[in-house]
Amino acid sequence: MFKLDRNSFSSGKLSDFKIESDKYVDYTKEEKLAVFVYLQSVAYNYPVNNPPKMDKTIFSARKING
Repeated sequence: MFKLDRNSFSSGKLSDFKIESDKYVDYTKEEKLAVFVYLQSVAYNYPVNNPPKMDKTIFSARKING
């Protein structure tokens, strides 16, 4: 399982971030998706395996005649 270290933060040059992103090049699509889902759950503070449901009452759709 992944773990986010909340105690570290860095800003730097773009070339430094290139080195960091190189480790994900060999990941499969499924592994990249798992990392994305984990980071999204951390960002929005919900359990990884239990994302919140979308409130569909906010949206409405209209049929366009034409």
